[in-house]
Amino acid sequence: MTPKVRERFLISSATKPIMPKVALVAHELQTVLDGRAGGVATFVTHLARLLRDAGNEVTLILTRQETFPVRVDAPWRARYSEWGIELIELHSKERDAGDWCEAWPAALSEQLAPYLLKFDIAYFQDWANVAFHAARMKRLGRIFDDRGHSRQMPVLVTVLHGPSGWIRVGNQQYPEVPSGAQVEYIERYAARYSDRVVAPSRYLLDWARTNGWRFEQEPEVAGLPCLPPAPRGGVPALKSTQRIIFFGRLETRKGVRLFLAAILALWRTDRDALSSVREIVFLGEEQEAGMLTSIRSGLAETGREIIHLPHLDSLQAGSYLAEQAGDSLVIIASPVENFPYAVIETSMIPGINLLCSNGGGIPEIFAGGNRDHLFEPYPMGLAKKMAERLRDPSLAKTLVPYAADVANQRWLSLHRRALLTPRRQPSSSQTTPQTTVDVCIPYFDKAAGLRQLLESLERQTTSSFGVIAVNDGSSSEAAEAFHTMGDLNRERGWTFVSQENAFVDAARNHAASLSSAEYLLFVDADDMLAPNTIEAMLQAISFSGDDCLVAGGLLFEGEDSPCEPMSGRLQAPVQARYMPLGPDLLNALLDPIVLGASMILVRRSAFEAIDGYRTVRGAAHEDWELQIRLVQAGFRVDVLPEYLLYFRKSSAGLSLTSDAYEAKRRLLDTYEDALSTAGLRGLATSVVALQRRCEKLEAAVKTIQGSRDRLLNGLAKEMRRKGMQAKQEETT
Repeated sequence: MTPKVRERFLISSATKPIMPKVALVAHELQTVLDGRAGGVATFVTHLARLLRDAGNEVTLILTRQETFPVRVDAPWRARYSEWGIELIELHSKERDAGDWCEAWPAALSEQLAPYLLKFDIAYFQDWANVAFHAARMKRLGRIFDDRGHSRQMPVLVTVLHGPSGWIRVGNQQYPEVPSGAQVEYIERYAARYSDRVVAPSRYLLDWARTNGWRFEQEPEVAGLPCLPPAPRGGVPALKSTQRIIFFGRLETRKGVRLFLAAILALWRTDRDALSSVREIVFLGEEQEAGMLTSIRSGLAETGREIIHLPHLDSLQAGSYLAEQAGDSLVIIASPVENFPYAVIETSMIPGINLLCSNGGGIPEIFAGGNRDHLFEPYPMGLAKKMAERLRDPSLAKTLVPYAADVANQRWLSLHRRALLTPRRQPSSSQTTPQTTVDVCIPYFDKAAGLRQLLESLERQTTSSFGVIAVNDGSSSEAAEAFHTMGDLNRERGWTFVSQENAFVDAARNHAASLSSAEYLLFVDADDMLAPNTIEAMLQAISFSGDDCLVAGGLLFEGEDSPCEPMSGRLQAPVQARYMPLGPDLLNALLDPIVLGASMILVRRSAFEAIDGYRTVRGAAHEDWELQIRLVQAGFRVDVLPEYLLYFRKSSAGLSLTSDAYEAKRRLLDTYEDALSTAGLRGLATSVVALQRRCEKLEAAVKTIQGSRDRLLNGLAKEMRRKGMQAKQEETT
């Protein structure tokens, strides 16, 4: 919200007040894919209605991983429209074969960013958080529309429902490598650099901090908004319990196995307690393949009818529970939950007989109320509570419903305060004449490439930079071309020096040693810069206060210049787009390509603090190693999410011609040095060795599967041929 809009929003006047524009962004809404929805979808619905009723313009943005359209189901589309809530549906685009991005939320967040520019505030969910690109743009002060005009991003709010790492642990799973680890980095980054972070429970906030999450702003703990359902009649008369209802998705994290073990324990030790129960209902979709079969098999000995109701949305589920309240015991068995709507909404059903785990943030739902309905999350703990309720359903009267009105007012207050969040605007004064930078270029036998690079430097939108090029013992012809280019640029004050061949690390360090500028911009001699590269990177690093920045790159082929001569715009076909993920040490160990290309802007004081590039003759990846060492030393490194580097695919490039093992070894050494302080030297090498072995096994499996498929296809084709031949013979 601009200052003018904010003022009109706060101060009453005779004119109609401006309605803040709100985006609620989520990977699930009520409902998609035939009624599927979880707690995030329920939250979005409640908050959307609450904010709409409070005078906000509300738009829901569905962001899906699928590369085909996924639409909100028709009944819910009609409801949203009836409530005056708009809907936008986005899905991931098909990637070009050469484009690099393992983690789909990064690419989808880039698609989403232009949609956000028209909003005053945007709420995001922590799982696969697609605020990632917007948060990077915002913290680096680089926000533009599709015409290149400077704009403002909305206030970014991340809500901690349950990130992928928390869900993974709850389901007793290991991460997918590398994609799962990359998604977890995206989630942490987007939350850290959101303007506001809200956690429904103190429990999940503590979990996040314990697991390495950091926040620039202190998060708030606010519970969850909830609009009470329409009255469903009076409190039903309590009867003997005819059914036990398990309420939740059929997956480990929701406590299915705990529930099964408790039922069987009760059946084997206190069968009389189950005497009135005729059926056991599972209210929730099957999330883990084979779980329903396992349930039916496991409970077969009880003789009770097993009923599965998989496709009810939250309204339908609430109606079902209300209808069955008089003679049912409802179990929400998740051993560890955040602040689940299943518990919130069920607690508000009149006369409901409810038992739920006291794990995670569930006790916080009933802060200050009676907790007789909570059980210790292990089989005998639940079995004991079930026996009590089955024998005396009147104990259900001790349940104190969730204080929805208090939570709703808390969220409205939070929303009003979030709208007032100051938004820093970058300005041209951010990079003053005192901000100096030298472009450092190592050169070896790349005369044509260096000539094109120098041309791209001549076209820069700023002239406030120096150039230091170091010839690292090139052949005589290339050395002569280097000196000629030095003579041509002497009047610009650009420096061209030569040294005996000592490899690229030493050439970069030599260039840096000749600089007195505040910043160093390292660029390979056969790459080129977009016309605004230096200006953009200096503005971004001045705005963010970072110590090091890299940027996105566009890959091209061929020896000719890919740029239009006058404007410097890229005109050659783009072979691939490469937007780095960022300086995450775990993902860099698994695949260092996440760190970016070789163009690096670094504060000279930070560069000198780690003694520059470590010289390892013959080994590539010196640019990645520099970033790793900067992060290990505590310096701030980030990615400017703009495509500012044009880099060349060349068979003579160092990354393809140097020794691959030595290049990887130099990166591993930086990890091993750090791990040795904990007595774990060799761990990084072992991880990479295991990763390589897995890759080989996967390749072997694919080869075997391919051979099998070809064999089966051949057999099928032969059988069809023989069948047609036999049919012809019969006809004859």
